[in-house]
Amino acid sequence: MMLERLESLSDDHFKNHPDEIHWGHVGTLKHYAGLLRQITDSAYKEGEHAP
Repeated sequence: MMLERLESLSDDHFKNHPDEIHWGHVGTLKHYAGLLRQITDSAYKEGEHAP
């Protein structure tokens, strides 16, 4: 359910019009990507979660 919601939001350009995206949006997406990296690193025991 959570991944489907994120995918839908991504398909909708995170509720932004593609022609109106600015650097602030890039920073927000970088933050989201960092959070997703923490989740996947933890789940797969990679990065700082590596044994």
